[in-house]
Amino acid sequence: MSYDTESEAPKSYTLAWIAALLLLVGFVAGLLIFPPLYEAPKAEASDMVIFFGRFHPILLHLPIGSLIFLAMLEVLCMGRRGEAKHGSTALLALFVGAAGSVLAVIAGIMLSREGGYAGGNFSLHQTMGIIGTAGVLLALVIRLMAMGQGNWELLHAYRALFFLSFGIMSLGAHFGGNMSHGSKFMTEKAPEPIKSQMIAMEKWMLSFVEKPKPEKTEGNAPEAPNAPEPPKLVETPLTPTPPPAPTPAAGEKLVFANLIQPILAAKCNKCHGEEKQKGDLRLDTFEFTMAGGAESAEKKNNVVPGKPADSLSYQLVISAEDEDMHMPPEGKDQMTKEEISIFKWWIEQGASATQKLDLSALPAEIKAAAEAIVKG
Repeated sequence: MSYDTESEAPKSYTLAWIAALLLLVGFVAGLLIFPPLYEAPKAEASDMVIFFGRFHPILLHLPIGSLIFLAMLEVLCMGRRGEAKHGSTALLALFVGAAGSVLAVIAGIMLSREGGYAGGNFSLHQTMGIIGTAGVLLALVIRLMAMGQGNWELLHAYRALFFLSFGIMSLGAHFGGNMSHGSKFMTEKAPEPIKSQMIAMEKWMLSFVEKPKPEKTEGNAPEAPNAPEPPKLVETPLTPTPPPAPTPAAGEKLVFANLIQPILAAKCNKCHGEEKQKGDLRLDTFEFTMAGGAESAEKKNNVVPGKPADSLSYQLVISAEDEDMHMPPEGKDQMTKEEISIFKWWIEQGASATQKLDLSALPAEIKAAAEAIVKG
């Protein structure tokens, strides 16, 4: 069934078809040149690839704005009069959104060549971004066909596909937000009924792309992941590392698990956690913290028990904030002086995973801050 359009509506969509074809070819070519990876890249990417890839956080805002505007516009276009009045504007918004989506997806895949991206959130972010973009491109083709033929049924099919694709892209963006800001960023302040539903949905979706995580008993020492055993630390006769203490009973608090790990989780693990490992460094477990990353694994000096001055992670934290080597990077949430002091004290005490936490015995300068961290 056809629909009536205003007399000034364009009669030919040749240029629009050419533009749509270029977008489709560009998207397919981009995926062939840079196929999506779901594991660490085997070869180092060129500086130019990483340079363009780092535009991903900027580029993704273009399709978000355009497609949100289009979604509102399509509500007006559901009536014949609205379609006749706003159809051409909707087509333009769809073009901008589709082009932005293609650029953002290709840039995102290029950025992943930098390494340090893994886990369920990354897998869902990448996959849903690709699927959503493919759906938006197909929706563009269907809208062009519908407008060229004056076919109202095709317009209904187009809108169904567009809203489905936009929903998939929105979910993918949510998991991208989890990667950038942490898995609790969207749910932490949500009202309880909404929060529980969001968490349940996240867990359900993540269950398709990652293995179940073993439950940890509060206070127990972190368990080693199913990974090759990290290199053992070099010890010197002058500062021998104390032997591991017996595993504490359930409910007992540990220095690393209850004091150091919360600091690392708040200030470091967005870039060095399970989902992202900049410099191949993970700090979300004791074993990974001691193993170090690309700059410290060979020298075994990410954390040197008893020697803060030889521990790379500590030296990066205390370096000047405007230096390239400083961590966390400039502009990120920095460790406080008290947190740095706690981190240094832990290293001086032997950097143990099983050292019991006795708040009353802590040095006066870190006691108050430590109590606040433990109370959470």
